[in-house]
Amino acid sequence: MLTSKNNFGFLILVLAAFIFNSDLILCQRIIDKNKGDHNQTKKGFMDGNLAATVYYNFGEIGDWLNEPNRSGVWPKGTNHTYVDGVAIIVQAEALDPAGNTIHPLESNYYEFTRYNASTGVTYGWWPLPGYSGSSGSPARSDDPKTWPSIWPDRPADWNNTWNGFFGKGIFNADVETYFVFDDNEDREYILENNFTPDADDPSRGGLGMQVRARGFQWSQVLAEDVIFWYYEITNMGTYDYNKTLFAQYVDWGIGGHDNSSNNAGDYNELLDMSYAWSVVPFGSPGNWSPVGYAGYAFLESPGVPDDNIDNDSDGPTDEKRDNNPVNFITDPNLDPFLRNPFQDTTKFSDFYGYSWRPHWDADENANWRSYFDVNENGQWDEGELLNDDLGTDGIGPFDDNYEGPDLDGTEANGRPDQGEPNFGILDKDESDQLGLTGFKIYAVHTYELDNDEENWQVLSGLPAPHGQSLVGVNLANYFSSYLFSMNGRNTYSVITGQNEEAGETERFSMSMIFGINTDDIFRRKKTVQQIYNANYRFAKPPEKPILTAVPGDHKVTLYWDDRAEKSFDEFYQRINFEGYRVYRSTEPNFLENKIITDAYGKPVFRSPIAQFDLIDGVTGLHPIDVNGAKFFLGNDSGIKHSFIDTTVQNGQTYYYAIAAYDKGFETTTILGNIEGIPPSETTTILKKDINGNITTDINTAVITPRAPAAGYLAPEITSFEGSGPGTGKISISILNPDSIKNFNTYRIEFYDDAPYHNSAHPKYSIINVVENDTLLNMLKVNGIKEQTPIVDGFTADIVSDTVVTIDFAKSGWVNGSSNYIVQIGFDPRYQSAYLGKKIDYPADFEITFTDSGQGDLSFPADAFSQPILSNIIVNNITEDKNHFQFIFRDKNSDKKFNDSDAVFFVFGDSLGKPATNNLNRHVSWSVTLYKDTTIAEDEQRLPQVGDVFRVVNKKPFREGEFYEFTTKGQGFDKTKAEIDLKDIAVVPNPYVGVASWEPLSSEVGRGERRIFFIHLPNECTIRIYTMSGKLVNTIEHSSTISNGQESWDLVSKDGMDIAFGVYVFHVDAPGIGEKIGKFAIVK
Repeated sequence: MLTSKNNFGFLILVLAAFIFNSDLILCQRIIDKNKGDHNQTKKGFMDGNLAATVYYNFGEIGDWLNEPNRSGVWPKGTNHTYVDGVAIIVQAEALDPAGNTIHPLESNYYEFTRYNASTGVTYGWWPLPGYSGSSGSPARSDDPKTWPSIWPDRPADWNNTWNGFFGKGIFNADVETYFVFDDNEDREYILENNFTPDADDPSRGGLGMQVRARGFQWSQVLAEDVIFWYYEITNMGTYDYNKTLFAQYVDWGIGGHDNSSNNAGDYNELLDMSYAWSVVPFGSPGNWSPVGYAGYAFLESPGVPDDNIDNDSDGPTDEKRDNNPVNFITDPNLDPFLRNPFQDTTKFSDFYGYSWRPHWDADENANWRSYFDVNENGQWDEGELLNDDLGTDGIGPFDDNYEGPDLDGTEANGRPDQGEPNFGILDKDESDQLGLTGFKIYAVHTYELDNDEENWQVLSGLPAPHGQSLVGVNLANYFSSYLFSMNGRNTYSVITGQNEEAGETERFSMSMIFGINTDDIFRRKKTVQQIYNANYRFAKPPEKPILTAVPGDHKVTLYWDDRAEKSFDEFYQRINFEGYRVYRSTEPNFLENKIITDAYGKPVFRSPIAQFDLIDGVTGLHPIDVNGAKFFLGNDSGIKHSFIDTTVQNGQTYYYAIAAYDKGFETTTILGNIEGIPPSETTTILKKDINGNITTDINTAVITPRAPAAGYLAPEITSFEGSGPGTGKISISILNPDSIKNFNTYRIEFYDDAPYHNSAHPKYSIINVVENDTLLNMLKVNGIKEQTPIVDGFTADIVSDTVVTIDFAKSGWVNGSSNYIVQIGFDPRYQSAYLGKKIDYPADFEITFTDSGQGDLSFPADAFSQPILSNIIVNNITEDKNHFQFIFRDKNSDKKFNDSDAVFFVFGDSLGKPATNNLNRHVSWSVTLYKDTTIAEDEQRLPQVGDVFRVVNKKPFREGEFYEFTTKGQGFDKTKAEIDLKDIAVVPNPYVGVASWEPLSSEVGRGERRIFFIHLPNECTIRIYTMSGKLVNTIEHSSTISNGQESWDLVSKDGMDIAFGVYVFHVDAPGIGEKIGKFAIVK
């Protein structure tokens, strides 16, 4: 779809186009000459947001025939399906050696395709080897097990790194899949027409086309119902096709595979989107409702740079994505764009939002940005922004896998290179896109993919896209872009001195969209368009934290690392992390958490059970709403890396996720309108296979709380002591009992190098004293509330007073009963006198009153003053320094500290060092006495000899300060175990048909049944009998001492479901004892 760039709804998406990275890196791509092989087929499942579908690495999306319950699912985690299948089509016109015109159609689909009659193998797309790992799935960005160790199309430095669309090792989409396929196994036109697409390789079949395919998903709320599909199609042969078309076949199945004959569809011209719905309100199987809508939106098409037509309505007619820069144009009179009579400068400025500006000749839309030469020395220096000048690998210093400048010297060379953002292959607008030229809605089986000639007539003659509808049928769509040339590898390369290794490459992309109604999918399509306009770049959440879950007795303990807090946001050029949200569910897709709805009643945001955010003033609701719903940013609670959920039931299986989220983006336009994008969260993915097995991601967990074994002794902290003046608090939390070491002593030591030890961010280390092992070394206390990383099964919570301030609640008269007003802080009368000399000194002081002339000699107030022999003595009680220096501002010159007098504590140029002169003198807190004018003169009580006033302040942790504690590991007590035998029981008892902890199934059928034996010894045998004494089953329980639970699936030793009734169980724990009990299974 062609959309003016001045009409973007979200400013961030406009600007994001300047900073994307991509996989299509010409100088770093190796032409893969391997061929497709049907034995390389792998099946995947896209599930990175609420939209989910099965797909294959030969291009088929959805599969009603073999995967009816995983074909176009929405929302993920249900059996609500909407798509029977999708196929990618490439077709071209050619002449066989006899001069006959042929139109080979390349595709692959589960039905009605051309195939080898003897083998049953489809004549069409099959995957190339080497693009996935040993697992059964195509390569996915979020699962390194699916990656090959070596990518066939990348140099060696890409080994064991994600082969991303956005660059080497770059993860911009939350989930990205990548696979390559070709049409080599199409032997029909070789056998029947003696046609081969490659004169140099007669064994190559089909049209000689190779497809590099990708799928993208973002979990961000604006894009969570969408899957993007992107195709790069290359002519690998030598044959030049003058007439080529790309197409997509969509077979709808709205409402499930038993309901697809009740579908209806239409086309929206403005949005370039086909959409479909069900004419009946219930889906199958299971009569679920409501049945939503699904859409397929067209995005990108091949470019035609040589027809002197502005196909994409952006002004230029000659854009190319594979040309390289030669000249930098500074004079508009020398710009071939302006001198080409077929160009339209008005369209250019309307489309791009800017007029002509100096640019490299191959950067036709003038949007590539060189590095920012701050010091104007003609070269890039560390600290200067690289902008788009990243080099051919597409990554820069802020990317995690950056290892240094490109070896080919392209980084910061001041000119655009293939592989860099906003240039050539990486800039969709440097292609004169043909657009969607044809579209048709029809009943399934009107046209079949096994009839090439009929499909050529249909696909190359489809009417221009326009509104058209069809109701009450099994619905299908054809999308088509036609006709354009696809030349073979006949182009001479000046660089290599021979013909190119591959022919022309063109692109085609679509998106699958789901929603509750037409308004919903239309809103989603606008977001889709914005993502496409930004070169497939969208809001990226922080990195996923690594989660550990520990089951306990009626509790689950979660803890995670801090990697998300270090995530660099390329758009903001800063870390944009804001907080964590903890989600808990009894089903693996967290759908039950999605209860915050928008103005249309659609669930938009999930409700967490806990949330922790930075103390940074970013609080409350984010100003950018999603149809009326706003994201809650937090309340400055402080960051934690653990959470203990005490609201759980033993035996119930729970699914947990820790999601990191960012601050989002907002800006105010010149008209005063707020624009932006709401915060983004990390994905929370759990995969459940057909056998019910759960695979977790690094930030998700599945856990069942349970009671410990009989005789269990929990770990504990046996001693805790500290030494130091810091007024913060330290507490130790045991998070993983299995990791607590027995009788190990630990020390938390603090360090700072501030002259006065008043650093707001001291450093700390945690040391295992017994093993002389430094577990955490010199980490910085970042805020008021700090939780250390987990070590040896525990964490320390540090509550720090980061700023030295007076603690008024603890300051006051220690001895005496004077009713004078005491002002503590800094007497404003003397602000100018001590300008630049004030230090918030982190120590507590006592002022003791003496007889006149029996106190200490004061420090001179200024260069012209003399010391005063006072009636007070100042002691620094924190550092145990008596007779501490002070300045005495004796207002009435009576050498007594009384009405309107002030005392300032004095010190030298570092903590504990005395001042020797007015140059190295510094002052801190002052204490001023005033008569209380509300009290009668005869009732005024002056401080008396022996009275003591104490000044207390809040102090950060400092150098030399430490806390020490000892841990005692978990253990076993035989006597306690014998007593605990009485607690052995069965839950639930009685078992009535189904228990709450049994997982809900989206399939038809009863599903799993379970009961639990609890409070068992860690080693025992459980025997289950009927009331008549017949043995039903024997269960051997063997576990750690922290696990006293064993489940039983209500299946006998003979493999039969047990009958309803009362049963007897016998637990035998050698060396401990026995327990006999009963339980009932009730219908």
